[in-house]
Amino acid sequence: MSNFDYPLLLEPISVPKVWGGGKLASIPGRKPVESADPIGEAWDVSTWPSAPDNDALCTVTEITNGPLAGTLLDRIVNVPVVVKVIDSADKLSVQNHPVLPDVHKDEMWYILDAEDGAYLYMGLADGVDKQDFCELICSPEPSEQEVLSALKRVDSVKQGAYFNVPTGMVHAIGPGLLTYEISEQTQVTYRLYDYNRARSRGKLDLEEGCRALMTPRTSLPNLEHGLEIAGAKSVDIITEFPTFCVAKVSGGQIEVSSSQHMHLVTASKGACKISGPNDLWDVELGFAFTCLVPATDQPYTIDTCGSGEALIAPLKS
Repeated sequence: MSNFDYPLLLEPISVPKVWGGGKLASIPGRKPVESADPIGEAWDVSTWPSAPDNDALCTVTEITNGPLAGTLLDRIVNVPVVVKVIDSADKLSVQNHPVLPDVHKDEMWYILDAEDGAYLYMGLADGVDKQDFCELICSPEPSEQEVLSALKRVDSVKQGAYFNVPTGMVHAIGPGLLTYEISEQTQVTYRLYDYNRARSRGKLDLEEGCRALMTPRTSLPNLEHGLEIAGAKSVDIITEFPTFCVAKVSGGQIEVSSSQHMHLVTASKGACKISGPNDLWDVELGFAFTCLVPATDQPYTIDTCGSGEALIAPLKS
């Protein structure tokens, strides 16, 4: 089901998290939300029905522009990914995702902003065996130092860095990061270690997570992006997965067409403007916002408004 012919702007859904910070609320265009906990993430593009840890929270985003304004996105199209912006003031749990034929979650992180000394974890440290790692995290209240030293730490994370996270790979986002995350739609996460915090006791997914840990997904061809881009200074394909890929496009006035795939456009460094075949294509995209663009063989233009950069992510139909 797909029934739209202009770029769709969407209302982000704010999700409180105990580890959240105050950066999301400071981004122009994002509505403040009163909550006992700080806002940790915003679901910016989603047709996934509800938050994994809160069935009462609808996570289908609403269209805000054009004739479809006020319509929930899943009434118009099924989007095979979820886009979030994550504001981590504290470290997130160590986790991975399932590696099953019908349940999997490849994802990519793009760093929108980073404090000095920001870090994250991606994969097992050199020489660490996954069986030994699983025995460690399955022991009673394992030492934080031992667990983290078994992971590959990435230090000095800066704005513009990106990380591809295939389903099954162990990972953890550290504090001080504002992160764009695009992932496959299924929001199943296995929590492997949460620093022995009381709130996570009895809520870890050790058996399932260890079974999936660092296990490659059945080989499938990566999505061919099908983008035609003119006027860009550079086009770097930074992510290639079967369900989505991501291009980092640099330049001022960038002409784009994509007859094969609907795709996402994200203002990754500053505001952008899109213009195209008719007035409905004239939309403004604030920093860290994402819109959904239909497949089109008619070219349209992304004006990066001095920021010089945008992300374009074609999606599998």
